[in-house]
Amino acid sequence: MQKSRSKISKKVVFYLLLLIPFMIVLAQTLDKIPQVKTPWANMLIQAFVLALIIKGWLNLVHGHTDFFHYLEFEKKIWQKLGLGCLLGIIAALIVVIVERFLGSSLRVFNQELLGLGLIKVLFIAVVFFIAEAFIEEMVTRGYVLEQFMEIGAIPMALFSSSLAFVLVQFLWDNPNVSILGWLNFFALAFLLGLLYLLTLSKWFCIGFHAAWNLVFTVIFPPLDHHGGHFASYLHMESMITTVFLLVLIGISYSLYSKKRENTQVKIA
Repeated sequence: MQKSRSKISKKVVFYLLLLIPFMIVLAQTLDKIPQVKTPWANMLIQAFVLALIIKGWLNLVHGHTDFFHYLEFEKKIWQKLGLGCLLGIIAALIVVIVERFLGSSLRVFNQELLGLGLIKVLFIAVVFFIAEAFIEEMVTRGYVLEQFMEIGAIPMALFSSSLAFVLVQFLWDNPNVSILGWLNFFALAFLLGLLYLLTLSKWFCIGFHAAWNLVFTVIFPPLDHHGGHFASYLHMESMITTVFLLVLIGISYSLYSKKRENTQVKIA
C-alpha cells in the first residue's frame, strides 16, 4: 500500500508540475491575442486545450485511450450538470440572503439581467464559468482525487485534491484574498471532493462550482471588484461563507459515511 501511495504521489506531482505552468503560460499568451481577449472565448480555448492535454496524458502515462469515458461524456451528463448547478445556485443564494439579513452584504443584484441583454449575459457567463470549472475540476477532483481513490486513500485524496485546488487558484488566477479567503478556498475544495465521493460525477462538481461562481460574480456582483484575473472573490473573505461551507461539509460527510456503511453492509 505504501508503494502504491508513493507511486500515485509521484504521478500526481509530475502531472501538476507539467500542467500548471502550461496553464499559466497559455492564459498569459491568450490575453495578448486581440481575437480571443474576451474572457469567455479565452476560457473556452483553455478548456479545449486542457482536454487535449488530458487525452495525451491518458495515452502516455496510463496507456489507455478511454478519453470520452474519463470525461464522462454520457447521456446523463446534462442531468448531472443540471443537478450540480441547482445545488450550487441554492448554496450561493443562501450565503447572499444571510449576508443581506445580517446587513453585511457588499453586493447588489445585476440590473442587466432585467433587460434585453438577459440571454446574452447569461449565455456568456454560463460558457465562461462552466469552462473555468471544467479546467479546475479536471485538474483537481478529476485527476488528483481519483488517483488516490483508486488505492482507497480517501483522506489523502480529499486533502491532496484540496491543496491542488488552492495551488491552481494561486498560480492560475492569483486572487487577491486574505488568509480567510484561502481557508475558504480549501473548504470549498474539500466540499467539492465530498460531493464527488457522494455522486462519483465530475460534471455534478463542475455544475456546483460553475453555479457558485456565477451567483457571486454575475447575478449578485460586488459593489467593489475584488478578485483575480477571472472573477470576484469578495465572498471568499466572509465568515458567513466559512460557516456555511463548514455546515455543508458536515452534511456531506455524514451522507458519505452513511453511503459507505450501506455499501459495506451490502458487500458483507
